[in-house]
Amino acid sequence: MVSVATQVRPLSDRRFFSWMSVAMAAVAFAGFARTYYRAGFNDGPKPTITPIVHIHGALATAWILLLIVQTRLIAYGRRDLHKLLGFAGVAIGAATIAVGIWVAIHSERRVHTPATADTLADPYVFLVFPFASIGLFALFATLGVLNRQRSEAHKRYMMLATVSMIVPAMARLVTQTTHGAVAGVVGAMAIVNLFLIAMVVHDFYTRGRLHPVTLWGGAITLLSEPLRFAIGYSAPFQAFAKSLMG
Repeated sequence: MVSVATQVRPLSDRRFFSWMSVAMAAVAFAGFARTYYRAGFNDGPKPTITPIVHIHGALATAWILLLIVQTRLIAYGRRDLHKLLGFAGVAIGAATIAVGIWVAIHSERRVHTPATADTLADPYVFLVFPFASIGLFALFATLGVLNRQRSEAHKRYMMLATVSMIVPAMARLVTQTTHGAVAGVVGAMAIVNLFLIAMVVHDFYTRGRLHPVTLWGGAITLLSEPLRFAIGYSAPFQAFAKSLMG
């Protein structure tokens, strides 16, 4: 006889990951609405959007939309289509990493001057933040693909990958509210961690314990946050960034 708990948990699991993907999509849209998605519909200053930035935006958008589709396919029991679309996910993820690195290195939003040196407005300092997001995305997405036959691990890796991706969007939301770069970055990481907390709560509710991926993946994400500041403000990293960015 199947217990009530066994019946409820898979349903709760499907709903949780579906709503997580929708919530992350909402954060991504809200964060980039003013400067990208709705840039042509407001009177404020508009950033220069080059073709490569459009490609970057299209890839990131495609990844998040595909995540929603993939979670819904699992919810409807269409594992066949889920696996088929997984090949597209691999291609989109790989392209997102490559283009993301290029955009981070060639960003024109920050300029190195004596006035901006050793601040988050300095591109040689700030480069660590997109690099960290891209690096974590690459790590978790790759592990997600390698663990595609282990569904419990696979879906958690994909959630962690997307959590790292939406940090820039959340930073823009917080910066618009606080008008401070440091507050924006710190606030973004703190708020994005709510997704990690949600995963922890969900694991205890459905499993009675943390899934190993939630445990060590969340730990790596949390540990990376103070390290980003320590590395970004270090002389060796700034020298490295200067060699990349010129």
